[in-house]
Amino acid sequence: MTELEGQTVLLTRAEEDNEAWAERLAAVGARPIALPCIRTEAIDSPELRAALAEALADADWLVFTSRRGVEAFATLHESALLPDIRVAVVGAATAAAANDTVGRVDLTSEAGTAASLARSLAERVAPGTRVVIAVAENAGPTLPEALQAAGATCTRLNLYRTVAAPPAAKKYTLSALGADNVLLASPSAVTGFINQVDMDISAEIFTIGPSTTAAAHAAGLTVEAQAEYPSLEGLMEAMRCAH
Repeated sequence: MTELEGQTVLLTRAEEDNEAWAERLAAVGARPIALPCIRTEAIDSPELRAALAEALADADWLVFTSRRGVEAFATLHESALLPDIRVAVVGAATAAAANDTVGRVDLTSEAGTAASLARSLAERVAPGTRVVIAVAENAGPTLPEALQAAGATCTRLNLYRTVAAPPAAKKYTLSALGADNVLLASPSAVTGFINQVDMDISAEIFTIGPSTTAAAHAAGLTVEAQAEYPSLEGLMEAMRCAH
């Protein structure tokens, strides 16, 4: 019997992302409950496509912070990436998507966070290095700020957005959902969760990283633990330690 066997776990990501996490949790004996609290929207316009092509024409680095960013990039930029452009990513899942889509990854942040990638890239850029950062519209400024401080010239392009579920006319109750644990993987998911769920009973809340933890605290939620590294495995390890 594993530490997670029999635990009910509420998943709050987008519907398609919940599916993969549910399979992994079920494999270790947990009972996943999917409640999508966010959705993602691609941003596509002639102006954005033109800006992306222009930025890539003389870029030294292309940075992705999520698999969604890679997918949006593939839609907006259908030609092959120039061979001189190096690719930096946050985390293993993003690295796998980038390898499949653009054919290479030159740098992956070991800690799997934007802050850790910013530190690693800042050591590699020189004044005037041109960096294209492909991110979500609501992503924080950590990467461009750190790289600009190191002398790089950054072009941030918002390729998609994450949208929290709107306030529900009638919220689910946590007791009706039957969840002992709640996994929150983004600040948007925190907002969507609060908009949809009435916490009429207590549950252990686990967050994927610092920005999500901060959002949870700001929303008045008590966080049991934060994942040491931002992934489902990190969240599962946090749950195992708590149980």
